[in-house]
Amino acid sequence: MKLYHYVARPNNVLEKGLLSIAANKNANLSYYMKRSGADTHEGVCKWMENCFEGRSRGIRVFTEPCQWTERSLYCIKSFIDKADLFEIDVDTLEADGLIEAVYVSPSVLDLPNIEEKQYTDEILQKINGIADIDYSPIAWSVCDDELGHRFAFVRYYLLVIKGGIIKPKYLKKI
Repeated sequence: MKLYHYVARPNNVLEKGLLSIAANKNANLSYYMKRSGADTHEGVCKWMENCFEGRSRGIRVFTEPCQWTERSLYCIKSFIDKADLFEIDVDTLEADGLIEAVYVSPSVLDLPNIEEKQYTDEILQKINGIADIDYSPIAWSVCDDELGHRFAFVRYYLLVIKGGIIKPKYLKKI
């Protein structure tokens, strides 16, 4: 199985791997600082670990490359245009025992009782493992710049990785 991750350009992913928040002291944490109230890398990591064990070692992944429509020019297209796409060899990661846990963030459209409030774009539910990843097509057309929440309307996953780094040998730049 393959999963996909975007990293802003320029980057050194093919040399150092995909880094989780815990492994990347230079990560832009402004989003998580607002959510957590923390003002340091260590504070954000502590807050994430209080959410659930391994959260700070998680790496967000998609089951297919992102697609944009005329309604998602800012949220999705500008994100894609400024990033490199990497394909992750999930089967080998699993075989090497590097995946600690897998979480899904379902589309908010699949959560009928969700209350719209700030930061509802990161609902994470633990699943049994990579065998439970849903590879059915994603309805990218529901993404709408006017609604905000870049990925609230599409399903994505969080892989909790031992050590918080997916090494380059598991990656291919697309």
